[in-house]
Amino acid sequence: MAEIAYLAERNPAAAATVIAPFQEARRTLAKHPDIARPGPIMGLRHVIVGPYVLTIRRKAGSVEILSIRHGRQAEPKE
Repeated sequence: MAEIAYLAERNPAAAATVIAPFQEARRTLAKHPDIARPGPIMGLRHVIVGPYVLTIRRKAGSVEILSIRHGRQAEPKE
């Protein structure tokens, strides 16, 4: 994610703080993938992590994070 890369160059400790909630979400989703709400595109789901929206899908028995966007950004079209 460009924002985290930018932050990591300037303040690695701050970048680690930003990344931690995403890592926790990934661990939780691995155990409970259905906690994510269904998205507008079949097979995709959304998880809110702070001000960010993660778009995920199940793939081969695991959960794949497809995108991370800020909640103020428009949702991508199909």
